[in-house]
Amino acid sequence: MIRVDALIVRFGEVTALDLPSLRIPDGDRLGISGPNGSGKTTLLRVLAGLLAPTSGAVQGVPPPGRIVLLHQRPFMLRGTALDNVTYALHIARGPASRAAGWLERLGALHLADRTAGTLSVGEQRRVALARALAVGPEVLLLDEPLAGLYAPGVEVVLDALEAFEGTLVFAAPDPRGEPVSRVVSLER
Repeated sequence: MIRVDALIVRFGEVTALDLPSLRIPDGDRLGISGPNGSGKTTLLRVLAGLLAPTSGAVQGVPPPGRIVLLHQRPFMLRGTALDNVTYALHIARGPASRAAGWLERLGALHLADRTAGTLSVGEQRRVALARALAVGPEVLLLDEPLAGLYAPGVEVVLDALEAFEGTLVFAAPDPRGEPVSRVVSLER
């Protein structure tokens, strides 16, 4: 279980996040809602260990590699879409032979030989999600993963997320109707 207590993140004089308490049980499917600037991305970055809180405590987070954050604008490595997934498997000490299967599962196998920098935003999201899921994380943190996807792409992504068996934290302005079981709202 991930436990957040008295979490505050400030950037200079601006309080980006003030969260008194949050519990995320193992296997939970949590939606984080709120308008732009409410702290959704900041919370995900703290949970992923990419941002230290100004004050408060976060406990029970898996070690790096067992928790994966899929950014709103996914970072793509040089090389092809297949190279992106293969590299993640290499780092996670997983079989590279699984990379094509993950691209196929996300409806992106036809992109395997395309240079990552030439992919559309929606294509990059699907490749980045294939890369994230391929390493078998315990916790998957998603920052607006459906933005920029066309309807068939949304269905493929939702199917993959429904099949994910770990803890899922899904941040979006309104994640109701997404693959979440409960929603916590961050308000400004």
